[in-house]
Amino acid sequence: MEIRLIAASFADVETECLVAIALDHGALNNGGATNGTKQKTEPKLAVKDAALEKAVADLITSGEITGKGFEAVLLHRPQGLKAARLLVIGGGKAKSFSSVELRKAAGTAIRYLKPKMIKSCAFVLPDLSTGAEDSMRSVVEGALVADFDPDTYRSERKDLRMKEVTVVATPGADQSALQRALDQARVVGDSQNFTRELVNEPSNRMTPTMLADRAKKMCDTVGLKCELMGPDKIKELKMGAFWSVAQGSEEEPRLIVMRYEPQGALEKPVLGLVGKGVTFDTGGISIKPADGMEKMKYDMAGGAAMIGAMRAIAMLKPKVKVIGIVCATENMPSGKAQKPGDVQIAMSGKSIEIINTDAEGRLVLADGLHCRGLRQRRRCLPALLASAPTLWRKILASAARPRISGDDPLQHCRHRKLRRTFRRSQHGSHLPQGIRRRYSLAAPGHRWHSMDG
Repeated sequence: MEIRLIAASFADVETECLVAIALDHGALNNGGATNGTKQKTEPKLAVKDAALEKAVADLITSGEITGKGFEAVLLHRPQGLKAARLLVIGGGKAKSFSSVELRKAAGTAIRYLKPKMIKSCAFVLPDLSTGAEDSMRSVVEGALVADFDPDTYRSERKDLRMKEVTVVATPGADQSALQRALDQARVVGDSQNFTRELVNEPSNRMTPTMLADRAKKMCDTVGLKCELMGPDKIKELKMGAFWSVAQGSEEEPRLIVMRYEPQGALEKPVLGLVGKGVTFDTGGISIKPADGMEKMKYDMAGGAAMIGAMRAIAMLKPKVKVIGIVCATENMPSGKAQKPGDVQIAMSGKSIEIINTDAEGRLVLADGLHCRGLRQRRRCLPALLASAPTLWRKILASAARPRISGDDPLQHCRHRKLRRTFRRSQHGSHLPQGIRRRYSLAAPGHRWHSMDG
């Protein structure tokens, strides 16, 4: 997708479809009572422009445009505009409208237009309380993520991808600042889609070795240092917890180590990122039920998120050192697999009794988080560790004690680009929509969460 910025009058933009955001400024009747009282809507466009307001006036009067979230109203040959169509997307309540809602609204617009075979559109850059640059990032990231095509292996595949998106700013806007925001958003959006490509691959096309090769190819492209380690090196490093999971599979495990070391960066702090890369999780000897097991190809999503995050870091070029570690393996039942009752020795030297082999995630990440041998070679311990597991506390119980800061592992990071990138990956935006809830840290107790670490 080509994305460009222009500064022009909205009425003069020639495009297949001009996209504008509408917000609901209404309040509850009877002083805000919620006991069955109907909510009165008061839709208004998110940007003040006489031509746009005139074009949608009849739709607002008739009640077709309410401003409710994810609402889409398409108007052909809008009066007073050079655009062939005008698409109005609801952004929800004006009081709660933020960059998050704008990102969703931009994605809604792209998903609405794609099935109609509309290949280009232009977004009216809406006003945000956090500024025009934040608005630009939200529109671009939302459009890129929504344009992702998951039908890689579909026999009758249709190319519905958008070819061109234009973001229209007012003539007086700071175009250089907006262009920088666009370029940053492009990196973040493309990195999310790169991650989703890895996650969506079937397990026979994304083995631990294949995941490592994809990571190495990415690192070579963006200029990251990458080291891949196989079974012999994993045993040499005494990563007993990691190897205990890998030993049951015919597929060799891989320890993926990616390093970003920009010139001029201080020796400390170093940000450490650790991801779980279980490319297929059967549960091992404690095997999972057959129903839904095909979705266990997604158990490497945490590792894929860290690979995508390292890609974004390399392209955004913050002045901070980062090391990314992904432990890639399968969890399979076989004559070589570990059994309930076995005792394993983690890299930290701690002994672990295996009660259920479906608790493989905490084993893999216990050694990934520790990685003492790797860090000592660099003579620099990560000051901050961020991890992508499904359960935090179980992993930390078996690992050495890295410095992890509560619910937000990046709250002490001074680099805004990093905070923005990784908070999004934490919320699961890299995952397919139907799987996102299962990997949410806020949704314990799901069948796949019961033992899977």
